[in-house]
Amino acid sequence: MPEDFDFVIEMGEAPGGYSIGVTSPSGENHTIANLDAHELLSTLPTLQAAVLGSAARSRGVGDELETPVRKVGGTLFNAVFQNATKALYLSSRQKAEEQGRRLRLVLRVRSPELAALPWELLHDSQLGGYLCLHHPIVRHVEVLEPVSPLCVEPPLRILGMEALPGSLGTLDAQAEREYLTAALKPLIDEGMVQLDWVPGHTKQHLFDALLRGGCHIFHFVGHGKFDERRRQGMLVLSDDQGREDLLHAEALGSLISIASPSPRLVVLNSCETGTSHAEDLFSSTAAELEHTVPAVVAMQFAVTDKAAILFSRAFYHALAANRPVDEAVRTGRIALRADKDDSLECFTPVLYQRSGDARLFDLTSPTKAPPPPITGEEVDHIQVDQIQGDSQDVKAPQPSGSQITIPPPVDFTPRPAIDTDHWVVSMAVHPEGRLLATGARRLVRVWDAVTGQVTWERRLGGWSTMVNAIAFSADGGRLATGSTDNIARIWDMATGDVSIELAHKHFVNAVDFDRSGRRLATGGADATACVWDLGTRNKVLSLRHARAVRDVKFSPDGRLLLTACDDRSAYVWDVNTGEQKLQIPHKDFVLRVAFSPDGRKIATCSEDRTAQVRETQTWTPLFHVEHRSGLRAVTFSPDSSLIATGSEDGAVCVWRADTGRSLLQVNHKRSANAVAFYPDGRFLASAGEDKLVHSTRLPDLQR
Repeated sequence: MPEDFDFVIEMGEAPGGYSIGVTSPSGENHTIANLDAHELLSTLPTLQAAVLGSAARSRGVGDELETPVRKVGGTLFNAVFQNATKALYLSSRQKAEEQGRRLRLVLRVRSPELAALPWELLHDSQLGGYLCLHHPIVRHVEVLEPVSPLCVEPPLRILGMEALPGSLGTLDAQAEREYLTAALKPLIDEGMVQLDWVPGHTKQHLFDALLRGGCHIFHFVGHGKFDERRRQGMLVLSDDQGREDLLHAEALGSLISIASPSPRLVVLNSCETGTSHAEDLFSSTAAELEHTVPAVVAMQFAVTDKAAILFSRAFYHALAANRPVDEAVRTGRIALRADKDDSLECFTPVLYQRSGDARLFDLTSPTKAPPPPITGEEVDHIQVDQIQGDSQDVKAPQPSGSQITIPPPVDFTPRPAIDTDHWVVSMAVHPEGRLLATGARRLVRVWDAVTGQVTWERRLGGWSTMVNAIAFSADGGRLATGSTDNIARIWDMATGDVSIELAHKHFVNAVDFDRSGRRLATGGADATACVWDLGTRNKVLSLRHARAVRDVKFSPDGRLLLTACDDRSAYVWDVNTGEQKLQIPHKDFVLRVAFSPDGRKIATCSEDRTAQVRETQTWTPLFHVEHRSGLRAVTFSPDSSLIATGSEDGAVCVWRADTGRSLLQVNHKRSANAVAFYPDGRFLASAGEDKLVHSTRLPDLQR
């Protein structure tokens, strides 16, 4: 199936109104919208009444009820689709039609009051009415973890739950269960889907069901509410006596996270689960759950039983036909509109998504058993694209290990903080120390660490492409990056051009040069770690893992490769033979690994909140350190005497590498995703979701 065209609308606060930026197949545009968001928010109760009233009233009354809905939809449309933006939309729509592709509208809203508005009502009579009936509309949530289709080995597991406290109005849950089963029956009969229901209505019943088996999709039937005091959405479950028992969105996310497999999609067929507060982007139940699952379908208004049933049936029919989730939501809207064409309930469902790709599952390609590792004697040749020049003429440098010259560190003082204006996903410090590189969404940038200015910048294609990994060669002449477009790139530092591209079958999460600069290791979400000969552009080693590879590191002598994996283990491999030398278990995903520069120690860090340190002669564990949240980064100091760790709660800690004694802590406001020592060991760089690169002077730490 051809890739979708995305019409991406980014909205945020700006002087004199709201900033509207558009990225589309036909070009880009930026404008300022003069929109009274608070006045529109005051109309939400009227819209709610109109939506519910349209489900029951006669056609004449239904037309009257639709008037305020169209007015709000038109106001939203006119604010965003001004002049050039409207022209880009029309051109993009025509281009999509000519090429047989879908055009979807992706809303990246950075202002809480704008996020609380019903963008699904976008309406223009000259363009065919409501845009959501012509295109999928996705509310993209800015969460770092990207997602790609999960190749599901049947059956795809759906876990349903109904909760109907006696104090609230009844729902026709039994009918929805029957329709859901009927919609999925063809795939159930083929063994492609398994539908189970939580055997009860309480938190404990849900806990037990998730812990016992997990699921790929969690479907909730019941009531939702919005807690104005806590500014957070919630589900209404039952206690043992059948009374209301509230479960706030944050707690629900934590509960869902215990499942294995973990849900990739949550469907909340309940009222107000898409409602948010005008002062908090993540206040709705759906948005909060994006921290835990890639996609959430929710309801922004109260929903009738009939609409909930019709939507579910059409939605799952589309999903069972292997449609992406955004198209399945549009299919559900159309089913509601077709059932009663003056009903306004088709605008009630909303889709929140953090992934650039809405195809969350691939039901046509079950996973196969992993093949045996490919060793250096079984070379796998692949096509490598050359960006500039002929691939036969351009050769990567091939110095031997004894000839490599590492530039001496330069004495300087880095700027304490560099505002990158983007979440920093990956970071590396140049061997000379004066420069540092950062990877973010779509951006590869090299900074002068002293002035805080960008020395060069390159932009990758695809609005959601993340630069997951970045590393300098030992001589500082090249920069390697890995990104969610499935490509590892090598950039020439002198020109800023790409010299080599190396392809994985899934996201590239890790890159690392060996000390000679002749080989590059890569790790990907395709469950492989590869070693490439940069002189021949050939893959000389491919190591299969059970799940996604998160990090790769060469030993200083280049003989070993250390890998981190989502199967809750790190591994040590012999680079020459592909033999596994060691498996290091953790209790959760292993995200980063490191060799000490003297080769005598290794460190691994995990979502289980720990970093482990071992010596490399016998692989004996030396100690482990703990944070209060999952660890995102670990590295050794240049003299191998210290380790630094970065955590999801923003804590960056420095520890003695021989005993694990805590020496220093630096606090970021949000997750710290990357840490790196400067070459002279006097400063530590750290960066993450607060968009800042902090350079911290290390005092005399009595190492």
